[in-house]
Amino acid sequence: MKTASPAASTRRTLESRSAIGSEPLRLVALLVLPALLLGGCHSSMGPMSWTSGYRNVTVADADGQGTSTRAIPNLCQSDPDQSGLITLPPGCANDLNLELMVVDPGDLTRGQEMGPAMAAPVAEAADQRLNNRERANERRAMLENEARNAMGQSATTDGL
Repeated sequence: MKTASPAASTRRTLESRSAIGSEPLRLVALLVLPALLLGGCHSSMGPMSWTSGYRNVTVADADGQGTSTRAIPNLCQSDPDQSGLITLPPGCANDLNLELMVVDPGDLTRGQEMGPAMAAPVAEAADQRLNNRERANERRAMLENEARNAMGQSATTDGL
């Protein structure tokens, strides 16, 4: 009869202890880890508001002699905090940059009339093609006559 070596029995003892100890560890990992990950998604700042827009404000000129009207971003209207600093909310810098890039600042508060749709000429051509065969036949006949006159009597259309 063979007896187990002391190293083999120690290894079996350690394996059985690690198997017993790993089950609660797995349970903790399965319950705590998702809670920690989902907790990281919660922010004390709350949802961001990306509402934008501009309003006309009358401001005094630099020389103090007159006034002018300027479009000011709504997002940049913030009150000072307790320390007296005015912090700009998210989106304010974007609106200020857009204001500087626009050719006519009045477009920020009142847009321009839109022109015709880009597909209007294509739609009109399709409508004429489908619904106005007489005009298309007249145009074809005119082009055939112009081609005959340009080429002389040797040009033929072979019944086109």
